[in-house]
Amino acid sequence: MRVLKTMAQTTVLGCAVSMLPAAAFAGGWSTEGIADYDMLFADGKFVFETQATYADRNVDIKNAVTNQTGAPEDTTNSSVDDIAPNIAVFSGAVKVGLLDNLDLYARLNQPYIIREQPGFEWNGRYSIGETNADALGFDAMLSYKHEVSKGNFVRVFGGLRSVTVDYEQLSKTLAPVLDPDTGVPIGTVDLDTDINVDSKREYGFRIGAAFEKPEIALRAMIAYESAIDVKLDGALNIQAMGGYDAIAKATLPQSIEAKVQTGIAPKWLATLGVKWTDWSVLNELAVDVTGPDADAISNDQRLAGVPYKVVRDLGYSDGWIVEAGVGHQLTEKLSLGTSVTWDKGIGGPYSDTYALSLGGSYDLADNVKFSLGGRVIYKTSGEGVYEIDKDAPAGSSTVNTDYEYDSSWNFVLSSRFRVAF
Repeated sequence: MRVLKTMAQTTVLGCAVSMLPAAAFAGGWSTEGIADYDMLFADGKFVFETQATYADRNVDIKNAVTNQTGAPEDTTNSSVDDIAPNIAVFSGAVKVGLLDNLDLYARLNQPYIIREQPGFEWNGRYSIGETNADALGFDAMLSYKHEVSKGNFVRVFGGLRSVTVDYEQLSKTLAPVLDPDTGVPIGTVDLDTDINVDSKREYGFRIGAAFEKPEIALRAMIAYESAIDVKLDGALNIQAMGGYDAIAKATLPQSIEAKVQTGIAPKWLATLGVKWTDWSVLNELAVDVTGPDADAISNDQRLAGVPYKVVRDLGYSDGWIVEAGVGHQLTEKLSLGTSVTWDKGIGGPYSDTYALSLGGSYDLADNVKFSLGGRVIYKTSGEGVYEIDKDAPAGSSTVNTDYEYDSSWNFVLSSRFRVAF
């Protein structure tokens, strides 16, 4: 009986490693790992938690080749260092026990982040100079726990997840320079071009169930998160040609995840998790533009080049994350843990990654826990393409930049502070 009691007190990797966000380039645009709402299962009538994660990312592009309509192939300036700037991710969550078997969970986080910044000096600047996107998520769930037999519990949970998205796509437009007297092209010029759109708060849902046997620290969980359709409004701006209303639509992918943990010896716990994300639903980002009217174009022929539709081909494939870990409670206050993770790349700059995580948690007081963890990520080499298709009154055009990148090492540091009563 003492062995079972000791196993029941085991903690999951010290609450520090198993929930590290996959924020380097793993998981596509997502910063969320497997079941990173584990606080839903925490003991206590009231639990509050904050988490901060910093990712040091290293991705260099090489051998870039750009082809675009009406221009020769460009292989100059084919290498770019550090296209993925370092990022920081923050979140906060609270769990409140409403009844003995009914809990409320709420979280504010940044579920998606994009930072792709090859810049405006490489030959792919006509396709992508920068892509920046931020999402602010808010989740709320109810959890009901029922004892089906002595010491065995079934929990069901579900609720709303919501998100707002801000998206920015910067590039250059190769435009002709016309002779003011004859209207004949006499050269070309690079024009700053940007698409800035953002969404209102859009909604989806999460549902799940778990079997729990606290006596041996056993928990088996499965959950589903729905896709979220977002509509983004904003503008397309082209230097010297003006700004025009723009509308874009995108679907943030659905996912299914499962996770199992169990005590394997006194003060030892093992975990295994897997997550599938339907990134293939996001195969393109199409932007519809209310361009200049016929009268404006007749007065300024350059405006015939303003597109009424811009399509960025993404071509992502489905993502998979598999993670296994083990944790050990060293003392009543200190726990340590480690995990290994494989994350299948979804395409483009998001290649396969392999990660090793180490971390620990320390009880600062009876109700206060601090966790700190690090992750070393090996990102495999790969290749991708930035492709932009435009439809304009002057005709259709395509900009296509093929590129490669070598393998690289990326690093993540995460901290968490939890208070429970």
